[in-house]
Amino acid sequence: MNAFSEDEMIDYLENHRSNAEPDGVSRKGEIITQMVRNRISLPSLAKMELSGVDLCGVDLSYVDLCGANLQRTILIGTLFSQADIMDADLSGANLGGANFFDADISQSNFTGANLAKVDFTEAKAGGARFIKADIGHGSIFMDSVLTDADFSQANLKGAQMANADITGAILKGADLSTAEDLTCEQLRTAHIDSSTRLPTYMKIQWISDSEYECCIEG
Repeated sequence: MNAFSEDEMIDYLENHRSNAEPDGVSRKGEIITQMVRNRISLPSLAKMELSGVDLCGVDLSYVDLCGANLQRTILIGTLFSQADIMDADLSGANLGGANFFDADISQSNFTGANLAKVDFTEAKAGGARFIKADIGHGSIFMDSVLTDADFSQANLKGAQMANADITGAILKGADLSTAEDLTCEQLRTAHIDSSTRLPTYMKIQWISDSEYECCIEG
């Protein structure tokens, strides 16, 4: 990439915000990476077209990505700590090992995304969609807000759920078979069905199609 001044990089991002062409998206990714590497403050990336961009390991902490198109992006190990990512589209993205500590990902779409070993500690994810996402292999939801989030058919094996607020969350068809620190009190606030796979320490006795009794063994 030709050397851009700080003003030129900011102007490029702003003037090409809606450019979804692969070359344009790639250039935006290169500029974002260069700005972070040079410790230049990023402008708002809200509603920016970044589908398919490679930002592996880039520190996007505190960045405004509200409404951004991040479909099929490669974001392995990317840092989103305290970032504002409301209503963004991350469907099909590869986010293995990413960090969303205290980020606001409310209403965002993670359908079909790879979220293995992702840290969602204290994240605000109300209404987010994790349908068929792979969130297993040690992802962390400790103290996160997952109210009304949709985890239908998601893989949550090994996910750490301590103190997560799952009120209204949809867990139908989700695999929580080796999830850690999930309680009956949490479960009763969510929506499950007979296809929800629960940890072995958690026993469910169905009374009807929608009513059940839950207890923890051991």
